[in-house]
Amino acid sequence: MPKSHGIRRKSRHIMTKGNMSRGLSHLLINYSIGDKVVVIIDPREHKTTPHRRFQGRVGDIKEIGRRTVKIGILVGDKQKYLQTKFNHIRPIK
Repeated sequence: MPKSHGIRRKSRHIMTKGNMSRGLSHLLINYSIGDKVVVIIDPREHKTTPHRRFQGRVGDIKEIGRRTVKIGILVGDKQKYLQTKFNHIRPIK
């Protein structure tokens, strides 16, 4: 049987929910362009899930849509852009 090389491989620990709060308050935050956010993957939402290499990365918001947000993340010396939903990001504290 060949090995699986899918998008969610080796992500068993990242893609599980622990004893986290189940409220909706993190979805009601008003973001603006230039805000710093942390990418925290929400495994309950499968569409627009970022790759697991971006878990815990800090980026700044470049564009805001009705349902999605575009985030610029610096990986090494390159700028990567993620387009994801609001439940995969948290404001930096």
